[in-house]
Amino acid sequence: MDDGFIAKPLGKRQIDQAFPVVRAVLPDLGVERWRAFAAAMLDQTQGAGDARMPRTGIMTVQNERGYIHGLFSYATEENLHHGRILAVDNFTVHDLFNLQGAAAALLRAMDGIARGLGCAAIHTNLPQAYSTSVNYCNPVLNCFREEGHALETLRLCKPLDGANDNRSTPLPTAHDGE
Repeated sequence: MDDGFIAKPLGKRQIDQAFPVVRAVLPDLGVERWRAFAAAMLDQTQGAGDARMPRTGIMTVQNERGYIHGLFSYATEENLHHGRILAVDNFTVHDLFNLQGAAAALLRAMDGIARGLGCAAIHTNLPQAYSTSVNYCNPVLNCFREEGHALETLRLCKPLDGANDNRSTPLPTAHDGE
């Protein structure tokens, strides 16, 4: 099913190469924001004896020539219900001829990362582009189902005003009326 695809961690030299793949699901994303995000995800590691086990990272799926056909970012988190989980974001795959093969390779990599980090579950937040076709005809969602993923929660997002302070005007306080 995934002939010709290999899952590999994103290398620092591939950050710019991966930008068009990410831009397909986040068309308003600027290249500097992507570079900063990717660099931060690739710089965080946790020592595990002599081997360094990455707690955060970006996994890609590439063809035999090294072209990136998809990726996801991940981080370990503590979850009240499951304990340690692998939190996956920015999952995207693009292939004209074998979308399911590329997705399946990423999903198997996701399982391997989660098991290697001692995670009890994987929580995946899919981009909005996948939510428009939540029926069983969506090939990416079908790949998730075939690999044992099931809908557990629905995640909603409310963007707040201002990028850094979360609010364009301060909330009134009790002292404002005095």
